[in-house]
Amino acid sequence: MAPISLLLVDDNPDLRFLVRTAVEARGGFEVAGEADDGRRGVELARALQPDIVVLDLDMPSMGGLEALPLIRDAAPRSKVVVLSSFRREDYEGQVRDSGATGFIEKGVTARRLVDELLAVAGVLELVEGVVAEVAAGLGADTASAGQARRFVDEVLNRWHCDALLDDVQLLVSELVTNAVVHARSDVQVAVRLLGDALRIEVVDQVPPAPASLEASAPTEDAESGRGLLLVETMASAWGVEPIDGGKSVWFEVARPDRADRIA
Repeated sequence: MAPISLLLVDDNPDLRFLVRTAVEARGGFEVAGEADDGRRGVELARALQPDIVVLDLDMPSMGGLEALPLIRDAAPRSKVVVLSSFRREDYEGQVRDSGATGFIEKGVTARRLVDELLAVAGVLELVEGVVAEVAAGLGADTASAGQARRFVDEVLNRWHCDALLDDVQLLVSELVTNAVVHARSDVQVAVRLLGDALRIEVVDQVPPAPASLEASAPTEDAESGRGLLLVETMASAWGVEPIDGGKSVWFEVARPDRADRIA
C-alpha cells in the first residue's frame, strides 16, 4: 500500500523536522514537500496534491487563515489539518468553516502528535496496520477504577471522542473494579482508535474461566458479573481472550466522528 503523503506548511524549520521525523518513524507516511509560508504552501499543494496538508496559522507573507481556502481550491482532495500555537477553542470553528479537517495545538509530544494527526485526518483505515494506542498500568487497588476513568477521559478528549465518555468510563470502571477486587491483580488499560470504532482493553494477570471465553450474554454469577452484563448491553462488540499469564477483556463502541469526516 502506498504511503500517505504529507505537505508541511510552517515557517519554523525545527517544527517541520519534528513532524517529519515523527510521522516517518510511525510508518505509513512520506513527507512530499515543505513550505515556510502560505503562498508557497498553495503552490506545492497544487503541484503535489498531497493526501494531508499540515498547516500553521501564524506565518510571514501569507498566514494559514488566508492560505487555507486557496489550498482547498488548489488541492480539493487533500485533507488540511491545522497545527498551531493558537488556542483550539479560539480558531477551530473558523478553520473548519474554511475547509480544514481538524485543529491540533502545538506543544504535544511526538507520539501524541502522530496519534492526533491520524485521528483528525481520518486516515487510520488507509494505513495498513496503523492503530493509535495509549495504555496505562494500574495497581491492584480500588483507587485504580478512578485512575482508569481519568485516563480514559484524557484520551477520549484528545481524540475528539468525548461524546462516548460517559459510557466508556462506566464500562472501564466496572471492568477495572472486577480485576482489582475479584482477580486481585494489577491492571493495564489500553485505548485503541480503530478505523470505525474505539476499542478498550482491560488486561489482568488471572487466566479466564472457560465459561467466560464465549462472548454470550453473561449472568450475574459469571466470573465478571455486573461488569460483563453492562458490556453486553452497551458495547457494539466485546470478548474475553486468554493472554500469556492472564486475560484481556475488551469492548468496542462506534466512533462518533466517522460521520463528520470530509471526503
